[in-house]
Amino acid sequence: MVASQAAVKQSASTIAIEMSAQMEVLASYGDWDQVEELAVRLRAAVMDVPENQRRNVIKAVQRHTDKVAEQARQARQDVTGKIHELRKGQAAKKAYELA
Repeated sequence: MVASQAAVKQSASTIAIEMSAQMEVLASYGDWDQVEELAVRLRAAVMDVPENQRRNVIKAVQRHTDKVAEQARQARQDVTGKIHELRKGQAAKKAYELA
């Protein structure tokens, strides 16, 4: 019984860490809807981790989520740049139409 309880506790930790790693992979593909969905489930998974193990799991999860956040910032910059280019193109088009 003790061995199975240890396996369950380890499993909860492993699941939370694997979920955060999966979020990082999804973010690298730009699948932000799935990242968001997994983030919601990750919160619950972390709460399933026994309290005495939670701190270490949270540190591991944080490393992954920091990378996800950086990828999100980069994606946002990319989108902002593209929007800027589109607006610039639209302004040029209007200028040519008026000429």
